[in-house]
Amino acid sequence: MKFAGLSGVGASLIVLVAVSNAQAGGFQRGTADTDVLYDATPFSTRLGFTYVSPQRGFETVQGVAGNYGDYTGSYQIPSVALKLGNDTVACAGNYVESFAAEGDYSSLPGGAQPAAFPGGSRVRDLEFDSDEISATCRVSYTTNGMRFSLLGGIFGEDFSFNGTSLATQNIGATLPAGLRAALAAQGAQLLLPVALTAETDADYTAGFRVGAAFEMPEIALRAQILYRSEVEHDDIAGTGTLVAANDAFVRLGDGRQVSVPTAAAFLAAQGIAVPPALIGALPTGGTVLASGLPASLNTATSPQSLYINAQTGIAEGTLLLASFRWTDWSTNNAVVTTVAGNSNVSPYYWKDGYTASLGIGRAFNEYVSGSVSIGYDSGVSTGAETTYTDLYTLSGGLALKNSDWAELRFGGLIGYWTDGDQRVSNGAVFDATVGDDWVYAANVSLKLTF
Repeated sequence: MKFAGLSGVGASLIVLVAVSNAQAGGFQRGTADTDVLYDATPFSTRLGFTYVSPQRGFETVQGVAGNYGDYTGSYQIPSVALKLGNDTVACAGNYVESFAAEGDYSSLPGGAQPAAFPGGSRVRDLEFDSDEISATCRVSYTTNGMRFSLLGGIFGEDFSFNGTSLATQNIGATLPAGLRAALAAQGAQLLLPVALTAETDADYTAGFRVGAAFEMPEIALRAQILYRSEVEHDDIAGTGTLVAANDAFVRLGDGRQVSVPTAAAFLAAQGIAVPPALIGALPTGGTVLASGLPASLNTATSPQSLYINAQTGIAEGTLLLASFRWTDWSTNNAVVTTVAGNSNVSPYYWKDGYTASLGIGRAFNEYVSGSVSIGYDSGVSTGAETTYTDLYTLSGGLALKNSDWAELRFGGLIGYWTDGDQRVSNGAVFDATVGDDWVYAANVSLKLTF
């Protein structure tokens, strides 16, 4: 059997596995490209770009069905890898966006998530990301056609978060005593819709990788296990801004909402004058009420994980490929955002997750190889939120090599997300359900070797 030249086939699937990781359960995005450590050439570099479109939206909110649109957004993941070394020792430097998430709930009733309690704040949008810069090395020993390798390295990961919540402020205390009494007599309140935005970040925090690999080049066998340590960001701080989200209004005792001019006309009919200058002095939508407010986030944890991947030749020009990843997502309980002493909680309470894939790689000739794989992600949602349910994927890709120093790889993935629900009884802020949804992803990379 001929297994020579099959290494590119296995690597092409590893790139597709990276596409799978980019939309797997939890906040996982990209992973460091340690595959370049096994290149036979002294120098190699790979530039990659991944696009993911997770189409997830609520089917019901608080028991009411509707077309609420997707609250997930498409995203891109650039990556860079640079390797130097030989058969015995090699090191690779990497950049990738390791963890990230975003949610836009402006299409829900009221332009935000429902409040956890009457009068509470409501999340309109949130976004965070972590960039990773790493260095990973391989030290190998070769004997009798086998190579044993130890892998280890360090990485630095930063963290940034921004989010906006909507609420209403009772600004009746700013009125003259006579008007306050008139409103109180009607059981009415003067309210101002506000948007509170927090922008926070944390410096790079160090973590480590450690692992091992076994290879038998004669049959294109390689098995690798790699552990990535947990990283805690506990110094996330920044500033907040309070803005009037809309014009002030009056809520009557029976729950109806009327504009300030309408309420002023009603009071005037009862002989209570409201000076026009007072109405003109009220904040209007877009008015910045406060800026530079102290803002912080509770500890954010990038979870530890264990990744196993393997390949072996099973027939002439054909590889069997497999991977497995366990991630300690149970460390993610809730995001608590605090601005000027006011806190907002976004619960998760995830369970640990695992992903697995199985595929076939095939060398069609010395220039073209391809692969196809199926995958499963166990999902991590427990009912406090319902984005990351079980996911089934199908992916495929091609590797084109027209010389000894350049290789172009591209591939795509389609994923099927199962339905799920979140309940207040499970720690959720509000009750909601999601249906069966789809995920689409694409990846392209260019590798140069010298």
